[in-house]
This record gives sequence, structure tokens and C-alpha cells, in this order.
Amino acid sequence: MLYQKIRQFWINIFPNKGKNVMVLSLALLMLCVGCKQNTDDEDDETDVDKTEQQIYGESEKLAETYREIYETAVEQGNLDTLEVQQRIINSIGDSGYAAVDRDDQINMVNYEQVEDFCKSADEGKKDGVTIISLSGEGGFVRYDMETMNGEIDVIVSTLRWEENEPQVCYYHEFTAHSWKYTEKGYFFVEEYHPSGYDGAPGELAFRVKPLDQTCRELNRKYVYPVGYERNKLLIVDWDEQDYSGLDFYDLYERLYYIKYGTYVPYEAYEGAEYEVPEQEFEGVLQSYFQIEREQITANTVYEPNESAYRYRPRGFKDAELPYGPYPEVISYEKQEDGTLRLFIEAVWERKMTDCAVTSELVVRPLNDGSFQYVSNKVTGWDDTLEILWYKPRLTDEEWEYYYENKQND
Repeated sequence: MLYQKIRQFWINIFPNKGKNVMVLSLALLMLCVGCKQNTDDEDDETDVDKTEQQIYGESEKLAETYREIYETAVEQGNLDTLEVQQRIINSIGDSGYAAVDRDDQINMVNYEQVEDFCKSADEGKKDGVTIISLSGEGGFVRYDMETMNGEIDVIVSTLRWEENEPQVCYYHEFTAHSWKYTEKGYFFVEEYHPSGYDGAPGELAFRVKPLDQTCRELNRKYVYPVGYERNKLLIVDWDEQDYSGLDFYDLYERLYYIKYGTYVPYEAYEGAEYEVPEQEFEGVLQSYFQIEREQITANTVYEPNESAYRYRPRGFKDAELPYGPYPEVISYEKQEDGTLRLFIEAVWERKMTDCAVTSELVVRPLNDGSFQYVSNKVTGWDDTLEILWYKPRLTDEEWEYYYENKQND
């Protein structure tokens, strides 16, 4: 119909041009269609901008609902404490959103919304949900998700406070490459990254189902501070009669931080080697293990003439893989001898698993509020894992090859 009108238009102007009329008519038709296409694209961009602006406005308005909590915490210097984070999350929940902290240490509020969303996605239905993930300094990452036909589209935006005002400072869209909701209650979403991508991992994890509060407290006190980073406490079998599976240098570093609130006072650089006074090295380990000095020296390099332990910080050659798992205490038992048996599972966001390894850690609470690690027993591994995050320290032979021989050259 449009072509006939255009052709008649040219005939009225050039009544004797024949074939040229047809060519001109087609050209004008294509131009009109192109204009129509451009108009549609502009409309689409307007709709996208409107969605983005809507998210900005909603997020800034949401931040205003907990401004009083934020300002009071800033004044008192306790903004990133668990207590303040819980209050902010509760406030966000009162505004109708599903909300959780980035480290999954606080139960998600309005978690039923996310469960319903995952069910709709699994059934191929159309649905949507917004998850607010509290980050640091009162800010949050917002995930607006929509699902249809089993696919999930995600809009990620970030809000932070700048000069006491909330501002959205990041916006990104993607379609989930994969996703799953586990029986344990974890929602995993993956953004596709090509091979060789050297940025942060594309996997996200949200604990949706609530976890027992006592389990969370036990985890924070006994397990989470050590975790899985650069040590084998939770991934090998050991007990008070046999510590040979552990690396005391790993544990010295981790436990030093827990004991003193600061890192070991030895600069880590390639080929560094130190002598740590025996009182310092043994004092750290004996604060958390019922262990004799002979058991420590049997599993380290002790220099009797110096009354010191040889210590070599990790370097590039024995650096551990980044983005490893973190532990969760999922249940516990009080033993007759006063110890606690903690049942632990490793949540590995990067591998989209909430059970990379399971173990039973026994701890001994002491009367002064401190505690000792008693034993660990590994009870299972995720068979689909192709690699392990932990990397052993260099052997003496390897260290000499990489550092001592090179220095002599």
C-alpha cells in the first residue's frame, strides 16, 4: 500500500518517466523504511534509558530509607559491623526488597521472593525479582532479574555514598550463561566470560534459605577467620596425635592475624627468608592447639643455635589461586568431653557449588573464652572439581632452584 502511494506520487510529478518512476518509488520506500527503523531504535534506546533512570531513582530513594542508620554508624565508626549491616538489611527488607550481605553472613530478608523467582525460572514462566546485596560503607549492589522461557536477564547496578549523598555509580546488563538453585538453598548465576578474561569471576552466589543463627555464630568464632585461604586446616585429616598433614607455616600466618589483629611482621618478597624467635612462633600455634614443642619442631625447620624457626613467606611461585571457597557450619554436636563437633561445608562461588568439601572439625572451648582446635576429618569432596584452590609451599629443593641458585648467579 505504501509503495502504491509513492508510485502515484511520482507519476503525478513525472507522468512520462515510466521505469524511472519505479526506481524512484523503490528508493523512497527504502528511505521511509530506514527512517521508520531509526525511529524504532531511538524509541528502544529511550525505553532502556528510562529503565536505567528508574533503577537509579529507586536505589537512591531506597538508600534514603536507612540514612539515619548510616549517618549514626559513620559518626560512631561502626558502619561495617555485623550489627549495623543487619539493621540496614532489615530496613531494606521493610521496603519490600530481598536483601542480604555480600559475604552471606546474614540471613536474607524476604527470601521467599527469590525462591519463587527460581521456581518460575525452572518452570519457564515469566517473573522478576530484585536482590539487594549490601557491600561496604553503607553501599549495595542491586541485581534486577527477569526470567522467561528458563533464561535469566540481569541488570547490575551499584550504589555508594559520596559526601553523605547516595549515588549510583555503575550499571551493567547481561543474560545469564547458566544458573541453578541448589537444594541447600544457594542461588548461583553465571555471566559468560571468554577464555583468557582476566577480570573478576562472572559467578554470583546468594544464600537464599536461612541458616541457623547458632551455626552462624559458631562459624564466625571458630571457622570463618581461618577458612580455606592458604592453609589446610579443613581439607586434610589430622588430630592431636598426628599433625603431619598440616603446614604450620600456613597456620602461623593465619593465626597470627587472628591473635594480634595484624599480619606477620615480615615483609613478603621473592626469596625472602627469616628466623622467627621460638617464643613468637610457638606462642601463636600453642594459643590455638594443645601441642608440644616437639610436635612443632618435627613439622618445621628449627634452628637450635638461634632458638628460632626458619620462615619463608610465600611468593609468586607458590601463590594460591584467588577466589577460593569459604566455610559454612551447617550443624553441630556437643560432645560429652565438652568439645564441639562442627559440620562444615565449603561454598565455592567460582565453581557454583555449595559443597566443594565437607569436614567435621572438633574444637575445645576454654573457660577464659578462648579455644583450641582438636581434630578435623574430611568426609567428602565434590567429584566434579578439576582443580583445588590450595597450593603447597615450595619444597626446599624448589626454593633453592628458584631463589638461592639465581642469587648465586
